[in-house]
Amino acid sequence: MKKMLVLALLMAAAEALAAVEWRGMGDGNHYSGPKIDAEFLDGKVVLVDCWGAYCPPCRALLPTMEKFWQRMKSKPFVLVGSHCQGREPEKVAALVKEHRLTYPIYERFGLAKDEPPFRGLPFMYVVDHRGKVVYAGRNEAEMEEAVEAAIKRIGGPRVLTGGVPLKKYKSFEKQLVLGKDIKRAVGKLESDVKKGASKGATAVMKEQAAEAQAILAAIQEAKQELTEEIIYLKERKPEEARKLYKEFQITFPSTKRP
Repeated sequence: MKKMLVLALLMAAAEALAAVEWRGMGDGNHYSGPKIDAEFLDGKVVLVDCWGAYCPPCRALLPTMEKFWQRMKSKPFVLVGSHCQGREPEKVAALVKEHRLTYPIYERFGLAKDEPPFRGLPFMYVVDHRGKVVYAGRNEAEMEEAVEAAIKRIGGPRVLTGGVPLKKYKSFEKQLVLGKDIKRAVGKLESDVKKGASKGATAVMKEQAAEAQAILAAIQEAKQELTEEIIYLKERKPEEARKLYKEFQITFPSTKRP
């Protein structure tokens, strides 16, 4: 029963990844910048900037977006401006010229399915290289952080602790990485969680247990993301999928192959 459930979850994950679709990339939607298609976006981190020519905060943000694009465009990243206030070729062209915008701009570009809902402009969302929305909102600093974190996950060191700061477990920093045997470290973390929940636990033990629990949760999240990554790569880049799975198997030996 358990194996059937795992298989069902993996099949659902594969279906979700395969179902990623973009809308608004036709010639009739294009305003300026390079023309893009789904193949070009595949495997890249995509930032969608939803804005409007009649929105003062949106217009004020355009130079910032161009600077960010210039800083990041050499990486596996694409910024796409999505104008959302009706087709306005002349107004958009004037703003493109005024701010010297070079990134792709389309009318109503975005995810065809499961686009984050929004009512006001400006609005931004970040889609990672597997098609998962990892940020949605209006905070520039948080958006940039999400983009950079998503880019690092493409072929970078596979740290299993995510953004959890290692304070009491600093010695685990080089151990909790994909491709390493993490059994002893996980055992220690689980033991400390139990100690922190015991009757006579001190404040220090409880604090350590909280950190251990956060690390264990991050490891589980990383495991799920890696499973999705392997599924994603199997159809597109099988050699990379095999390489990733070898590392995955060392770290999570008891997990059924995705």
